[in-house]
Amino acid sequence: MTPLQISKTVQHDQYNELDCLRINNSAACATIFLQGAHITEYSKTQSNNLLFVSKAEPFKATEAIRGGIPICWPWFGPHSTQRNAPAHGFARTRIWQYSLVHESDHRTDILFKLETDGHDIGFPYKATAELLISVGETLAMSLTTTNLGDEPFAISQAMHSYFACENIATVKVTGLTGEQVLDNRNGACKPFPRDFSFYQETDWTVLDKGQPILLSGTGRPAIQLNRLGSRSVVVWNPWLEKASTLSHFQPQEYQSMFCVETTNAGDDTRLIKPKQAHALAMEIQEISAS
Repeated sequence: MTPLQISKTVQHDQYNELDCLRINNSAACATIFLQGAHITEYSKTQSNNLLFVSKAEPFKATEAIRGGIPICWPWFGPHSTQRNAPAHGFARTRIWQYSLVHESDHRTDILFKLETDGHDIGFPYKATAELLISVGETLAMSLTTTNLGDEPFAISQAMHSYFACENIATVKVTGLTGEQVLDNRNGACKPFPRDFSFYQETDWTVLDKGQPILLSGTGRPAIQLNRLGSRSVVVWNPWLEKASTLSHFQPQEYQSMFCVETTNAGDDTRLIKPKQAHALAMEIQEISAS
């Protein structure tokens, strides 16, 4: 399709089978797919994309995108009781409705909305998920879940951020030292190490205090990850053996990506009472390496 200019900073476009929005303002550019409200690009002006997307990603309808920032909702990981329910919930493959709520020369805010009526597999509740994405000097995302029904329900969720790097061996994750780690591969518990780096398959859920996290050694400016409504974070890299089993992924790409995910996971699962809401928010900010 020919891109349609829908506002000063936003175009409606299509890539392979999926519709997307392309945002371009004086501070940054971004690409957000309507399937999953899934952002795959955030680049400061004259800079590289901070996010990783696999070169094997086909961008096909009803198939989750490998990379960027998938929205895992209303559960994270496998469903707790129903084996036939989709991993990471159903939000990643649904089409979200959107509206432009603010734009200026240096910032564009778009609100995405998904509603479920209680008939989705694994989630027999009425609820809405609203995702506000703000593209500017920083990338800010806020995911608000509202319980529309008459009984409480629990959710786990994630903004499953894939970050790009030049060499996984040089990446550092700072700010979690001493926090409780659950190794999802073997169930072991341990403190988060002071000098963390990736050297093997890593699948950790870290229960923390919601403090800022510094991501450095990526071959580009350091990133500060700020969070609200989150006291857990998932740190993940599949390494070579696991990478060879992943869909929409080239095995050697484990060397050029890593995930540090803003979550409500593990013991950070949240109970939402009738007519109440919970907001999970994150902000990605480039900072000086010093």
